[in-house]
Amino acid sequence: MQEKFFKYLFSNQLTALLFIAFPTAMGVGTFLESFYSTTAAKIWVYNAWWFELILYLFMLNFLGNIFKYRLFKKDKWAVLLLHLSFILILLGAFITRYFGFEGVMPIREGNESSKIISEKTFLTILVDGEVNGTPQRKKLIDEVLFSEHTSNNLNWNQNFDGQEFSISSVKYIENVSEGLVLNSDGDRYLKIVEANDGNRHEHFLKEGEVASIHNVLFTLNNLVDGAINIRSDSGLYFIESPFSGTFTRMADQFKGKITKNEEQELLLRSLYVIPNFQFVIPDPPLRGDFGIVKLDDKLTDKQDALYLSISSMGETKQIGVMGGKGVVNEAKEVKVGGLDFYISYGSQSLNLPFSITLNDFIADKYPGTEKSYSSFMSKVTVKDDSKVFDYDIYMNNVLDYEGYRFFQASFDPDEKGTVLSVNNDSMGTLITYIGYILLYLSMCGIFFIGRTRFKNLSKSLSKLKNKQFSFVLLFLFFNTLNAQDSVLKK
Repeated sequence: MQEKFFKYLFSNQLTALLFIAFPTAMGVGTFLESFYSTTAAKIWVYNAWWFELILYLFMLNFLGNIFKYRLFKKDKWAVLLLHLSFILILLGAFITRYFGFEGVMPIREGNESSKIISEKTFLTILVDGEVNGTPQRKKLIDEVLFSEHTSNNLNWNQNFDGQEFSISSVKYIENVSEGLVLNSDGDRYLKIVEANDGNRHEHFLKEGEVASIHNVLFTLNNLVDGAINIRSDSGLYFIESPFSGTFTRMADQFKGKITKNEEQELLLRSLYVIPNFQFVIPDPPLRGDFGIVKLDDKLTDKQDALYLSISSMGETKQIGVMGGKGVVNEAKEVKVGGLDFYISYGSQSLNLPFSITLNDFIADKYPGTEKSYSSFMSKVTVKDDSKVFDYDIYMNNVLDYEGYRFFQASFDPDEKGTVLSVNNDSMGTLITYIGYILLYLSMCGIFFIGRTRFKNLSKSLSKLKNKQFSFVLLFLFFNTLNAQDSVLKK
């Protein structure tokens, strides 16, 4: 039985089947990605066990054919390199997927960063409780991939000092944000809109509390020194700012000044500008509950929501946590069965052994256009304990340092910040590049050097072409003679 299996594993039939199955799976994955989402395509195809099995069988098949057809002979070196190239390319992809790291590093101009945000998403749960009167913590973390188009099966059965608990996924919703769900019995909230990084962000200020937005304090009906105090009185709204500034009413472009530490009437739907900060208050305070709401797909300030069910000691609670790719949020807390659960979902923030400072970001536009960019570049400074140096990162000019590669990926809409793509996969990249080099050499050998089937086919085609050319010459020669004979007879 085993002998038959290995014969089939290295057979031409399996090779043909794999060469049909692989491009078919890639085509299906491309269709699903365009019709649903990249994450859904990964779950259904690219990260599926059967797709990995196809690649694994490819490697075994190529490796077995090397010995089956005795490709170590001198006259078969080109075909040997072809098989080795495919094996190395697949091996490099395996190392990249399971041992490599990919992420992004967003930096604003003038800021320094040593943190990168992982491309992969994780579910992290910290469980706190007491063991013999002493506080203890258990950490659970796992790489996860969710989509609202797929069935997301997450079931964790664990215990904390003998106390069993279970965590399971309930639903997953894409493109959400924390917002106000109107409720006449809820608290009063004031919405503040700002776009200081080029993207529109909404913040909700609860009545009686103090909120910090980009280090600027805001209050609603709670006078605090040093904060922008907003007060309501009989349907009228007033603002007092510790900073001088200006405002512009959007409806008629009426302009006015903000006097420092002086209360004046608040104009809704007006752009208020203070040093290094701009904001708009579009609506009066509304009553409601602060929760997760679905957003328009066109909005940029959005995340995904994962709803979990947690059970322990006969008690069950549901909780929704926000997160997603490129997002690092604070953990949400819920108490179930006497245990405290701190739950976070999204990318991980990792520290580099060095830091990068963005000195300047330069974006060049095509002449006569506003949003069509010809090129963009990040001028950075790399700071390490051993050295400090400047570098320019742009397309086809990659920063390589300490095993990390930094590519220019994107930038903030206001052109004052950059997003660098970070890759740490030197081994997988090296093996893959070697595979590509061997593939190139094998193609040269197969088509131009040595005795191979392709070379023999090429010679046969050349001979056939020469024969056809000779036949055409003979045909033209005899046709000319016939024409001359006809002329003479006339």
